[in-house]
Amino acid sequence: MKILYLTNREPDETIREIIHYQKKMIDVTIVDMRTEKDRDRIIDLIAASDKVVSW
Repeated sequence: MKILYLTNREPDETIREIIHYQKKMIDVTIVDMRTEKDRDRIIDLIAASDKVVSW
């Protein structure tokens, strides 16, 4: 499974723990929308992911 996290702010401690735990078992990618400007890359990552989470 591939999970993509799209963030608009710094994750809090709970979110960091969840991501750390998930990274042990599955493919996790995190994209900071505040700094990532390559929209084509973001679209490709969304299409390749099984789940997309935005916060």
